[in-house]
Amino acid sequence: MKVGNALQVLDKHSRVVEAVYHAPFAEHATMEPLNGTALVTADRVEVWQPSQQAAQVHLVAANETGVPPERVFVHQTFVGGGFGRRIFGDDARMVVAVAKKFPGRPVKVIWTREETMRQGRYRHLTTVRLRAGLDPQGMPEAFHVRAAGTPAFRVRYLTDCPLSAGLAPHVHVESRAVPFHVMGSDYRGPGTNVNSFFTEVFVDECAAAAGIDPLEYRLRLFAKWPDAAWVQCLKEVAGKAGWGRKLARGWGQGIAIANWGGAGKPEGGATVAAIVTVEVSRKGEVRVDSVDMAIDPGRVGYPDGLRSQLEGGAIFALNSALNEQVTVQDGRIVEGNYHQYPMLRIGDTPKRINVHFGAVSGHPRMAFVGEAAMGPVPPALGNAIFAATGKRIRSLPFRVHDLSWT
Repeated sequence: MKVGNALQVLDKHSRVVEAVYHAPFAEHATMEPLNGTALVTADRVEVWQPSQQAAQVHLVAANETGVPPERVFVHQTFVGGGFGRRIFGDDARMVVAVAKKFPGRPVKVIWTREETMRQGRYRHLTTVRLRAGLDPQGMPEAFHVRAAGTPAFRVRYLTDCPLSAGLAPHVHVESRAVPFHVMGSDYRGPGTNVNSFFTEVFVDECAAAAGIDPLEYRLRLFAKWPDAAWVQCLKEVAGKAGWGRKLARGWGQGIAIANWGGAGKPEGGATVAAIVTVEVSRKGEVRVDSVDMAIDPGRVGYPDGLRSQLEGGAIFALNSALNEQVTVQDGRIVEGNYHQYPMLRIGDTPKRINVHFGAVSGHPRMAFVGEAAMGPVPPALGNAIFAATGKRIRSLPFRVHDLSWT
């Protein structure tokens, strides 16, 4: 993607902010390991499968058995967590392949936790270098993205985020796929989950370089964006979370805003602004006190359902930022169970997760919100940790960093 002459402008610019960000492989860590049940006969197949893509299971079962599709019947069961892992049909194919060996008998296949975790399709390994040239008012005049990741990694949000889609007059986005023998996958909030972390921490770094409060910086930045709900979400969440109030040492607030599903266009998808309030001990132990979110999905038809989606998404996003990392050693995945892959427990969750509706625009769309919290919550957490400790985090997960302070 190229608009204007970003590289030339940056080469001659006197005020450039630059940073490199990284996200490792991450496992979906579904509560229910991969499993399924199938009954295969010569002229009929039945499959009971907790899949995110029931139609795909139908086609996979027909392909694997050779039974005509009209004689294949799929029973969609409750899904004990999918998050993008159960969209490929590889689990269904294995279930049907095993059941095919025992015709006429129902066969249940279940993976162990270790098999599920080590035979996964992981959130893509991604590294980006971001550069911005700031004008005399501190706003981005040129924006350059250089991204690299495992094949099929999603650079979409880096091209669709407002900085790329219109707020910076000069934009250059380039990406390269790096060959790995590790399968990548969609992961909750595809396109926005790590890329929003990169861009929104970077916006905070631009605000710091310009000497402007992070909220005020975003209000100025998004005042140019045609969708007024972005500014309204920022104002709403700032008012509800008490942005700018004096906090004790070791405490901090961070803010971020992102959109899922809008494809870089105003008045599209679900826009969420988030403020995370944290306490970081002198030893570097992080305790998330609260998460506040203001959303504009256009219209809200079922407030309780939307609220629960954002609450669950916020917890998923916090764990993703704080804990999640899959490592490869000698060609195999190291982590196999939760003693190696830490997850948030009930006692680690925030005291309060507040969802605010005061910025809902009333636009005719009614956008999907299940992925939306994945964008702003991790960078808001990272920005809050910086406010509490003075340490800027540019890579996930946060638990591997020394966050101690004196």
